[in-house]
Amino acid sequence: MTRRILGLLACMAAVLSLAACTPAGRAVGDTQDSMPEVAHDSTHPTDVTVGFVGSTDTAADEFVINALSDDKLNVYYASLETSASSANATDGVSGETESSDAGTTSENGADSMDAHTGVDKNAVTAQQGVADFVARAVKIVVISGIDVTDANRESWNQTLTNAREAGIPVALIDPKHAPEDELLYAVILHLNTNSVDSGDTADTKPMTITDAVLTITRDEPHEREIKVTVS
Repeated sequence: MTRRILGLLACMAAVLSLAACTPAGRAVGDTQDSMPEVAHDSTHPTDVTVGFVGSTDTAADEFVINALSDDKLNVYYASLETSASSANATDGVSGETESSDAGTTSENGADSMDAHTGVDKNAVTAQQGVADFVARAVKIVVISGIDVTDANRESWNQTLTNAREAGIPVALIDPKHAPEDELLYAVILHLNTNSVDSGDTADTKPMTITDAVLTITRDEPHEREIKVTVS
């Protein structure tokens, strides 16, 4: 009898813990409308682990990864050309990867569809990358160039729901098609890889990609769409 009670209490605790990770009616990383009156200890960049899911634009991805790594964030990289994320790629692109036919793609992604099954191999590889990062319990998942279609919508929704239920915020960089459910991601980031225009004002100057990632990780107030730069 005692064992049954303990088991029931353990199950209840697990359910309550899961519910606590999932904010009602808000995306993880987008729950605050104003800064708290009482200052809190900010998350230090060196404590932030970023799970970065790449796109077919590897040059843009490399800009982002290098910028985050240069600012001392710990970046794990899931390439569309690999089946697993690299080990703590602190220089942005290093780390051992495992090759996989599932993620093979041309530069423009034209051959990402499996001719025999009709499966979008890029989507499968990207979703596996997200799943790996959720299991690794990173602080934030960043997905570059996500393309949600009728064919992969259900699998993407489940993948991102798993991240949401784990309490991990998701940021999308220049999505081709974002999920319809805005609770599945905290922000859309529009990347500018060029130097910031000297004529930009405080209101128009893009945030750095690092500041944007830290803002989401700390769950500080932010717009749903943010212009960011790597410089």
